[in-house]
Amino acid sequence: MRDVGLRRGAWAGLVAGLAAAALMYLGSGLIGLRTLPEALQPPLLAAMPGPLFGFLIDRLQHAGKVLEEAGLLVAMIVALAVLGAGAGLLADRRGLTRTGLLAGAVAWLVVTLVLLPLAGDGLLGLRGGVTQPLGWAIVFGVYAMLWETVWSSSPAPEPDLGRRRMLTALPVGLALGSLGVLGFLKVPGWVRDVAAPPEAGLSGRVPEITPVGNFYVVSKNFNDPVIPAAGWALRVTGLVQRTLRIDYGQLQSLPAVTEAVTMECVSNEVGGPLMSTGRFTGIPVRDLVGMAAPQAKATALTFKARDGFTETASLKLIMDDPTILVAYRLEGQSLPDKHGFPARILIPGHYGMRAPKWLDEIELTDSESGGYWEGQGWDHQAAVKTTSRIDTPGNGALVGPGPLQLAGVAFAGNRGVQAVEWSADGGKSWAAAQLSAPLSPLTWVLWQVSWSPPREGAYSLQVRARDGRGELQTSQVAASYPNGASSYHTIRVNVHS
Repeated sequence: MRDVGLRRGAWAGLVAGLAAAALMYLGSGLIGLRTLPEALQPPLLAAMPGPLFGFLIDRLQHAGKVLEEAGLLVAMIVALAVLGAGAGLLADRRGLTRTGLLAGAVAWLVVTLVLLPLAGDGLLGLRGGVTQPLGWAIVFGVYAMLWETVWSSSPAPEPDLGRRRMLTALPVGLALGSLGVLGFLKVPGWVRDVAAPPEAGLSGRVPEITPVGNFYVVSKNFNDPVIPAAGWALRVTGLVQRTLRIDYGQLQSLPAVTEAVTMECVSNEVGGPLMSTGRFTGIPVRDLVGMAAPQAKATALTFKARDGFTETASLKLIMDDPTILVAYRLEGQSLPDKHGFPARILIPGHYGMRAPKWLDEIELTDSESGGYWEGQGWDHQAAVKTTSRIDTPGNGALVGPGPLQLAGVAFAGNRGVQAVEWSADGGKSWAAAQLSAPLSPLTWVLWQVSWSPPREGAYSLQVRARDGRGELQTSQVAASYPNGASSYHTIRVNVHS
């Protein structure tokens, strides 16, 4: 009987757990309930060794976040199945209703007294409002009710065959229905993230300006903030003589500049697509700092974002560089939600990890302590390394005898690009490529060359660049962790007549 209770309890816990997971995501959309995968992601990332995290980013790219969320979701459902199995051992002694309620109460207490505080949401998750503990009470109340229902519908050891089928139909239907809800809510987004990330829409020779819909997107979040302009305000606080509160309309009324800027993710692979160029409009951060009048002991700024992301910079860097912006437009339009609406930071010459989206506050402090990613071991300065890429032809292309157009981009942050060189013999010899004038000193340059292969066969094509100081791009092979990938982008083409 003990084994029977364990199995029936586990089955009931699994079905009820699937329903609880589906209800959790429904609650996230309806009342802003913070899902367990979303809550547990930050402490899990903080506990993960930086080199391992960098390795996984390099190998998995966009699929990594999907696998992480799916894994945490499965872990939640399995934990609820185990809880149900434990409840199954008590059912005969305590009664079904009391046992189900006890299991639901245990789950609620673990989430609100352990997991949510561990995630930084405070006791009972109250930092997210009273809807958090109440929402979880509903989720686990439903779990308790369904656990009892499924247990009651589980067949006895040797029932009539027709009765077995009838009793099995309810829990199977509940399980399939819950899976359907989860699939409807989560799978389309997961498929989009893995199969067609925004930058995947570009192939071949890229335009100087990246279409907004193809501008690369990287986020640490499972669910990014969606912030209405009404009610939002940027605060400038800390070691200032005047605390500022600037709403969205006021921000747009301040004297603004428009800059053409190339952004690159620190996790971009050599030759990778996580690099885009756009025209951003915004307010120089130093102008906002000047309006707030920093106190004498202020030496640094902390940028605080709605999603909990933080980044720091020295006050000297901010005051010396007018290109560092609080940006609120991209290509003349309001920032898309996924790019940080209402406002984000831009720090040209540095990887995108230093450019928080969904900006809420700029705090002046007396120390530059690093930010979110630096806490994972990534480099604080995160200065863009000189990089270059062959966009056409593609790797492994079968091409005719020529002439063949080679083309791509090169980027060196705010140092500019002085020259691009290419090789058709695996780096034994190099020749200069033709460069287009950059849109600004902060953008990539487009390069091209016409090449007539001397014979049929396989060729190894490489590209390298020199920055505006004349320094040659490094050939040293390095992974993205901790300060950006490096090497020469290399492709192979096969020439046939």
